[in-house]
Amino acid sequence: MQLNDKWQGLCWPMMDFLRCVTAALIYFVISITAVAKYSDGAYKAAGVFGFFATIVFAIDFYLIFNNVAKFLKQGDTTEENTAQRAEGQ
Repeated sequence: MQLNDKWQGLCWPMMDFLRCVTAALIYFVISITAVAKYSDGAYKAAGVFGFFATIVFAIDFYLIFNNVAKFLKQGDTTEENTAQRAEGQ
């Protein structure tokens, strides 16, 4: 759908990071509820699957966080270089 071209005012890496964090939290809470509240084998299996999904989302938001932090550091050095060039001229 190329929404990043249509809505350029949004910080898409940050939106992806927030999506991963909220998904990990939701899966974690639902998994704890499924394991703790119900004793049926299907609920236990769903809880284990939820914990696995939580781990996958946690790894994803860790990797996205590293990319966003690297991107923001590059932005800071670019602004510093521009300011230094402006002062030198």
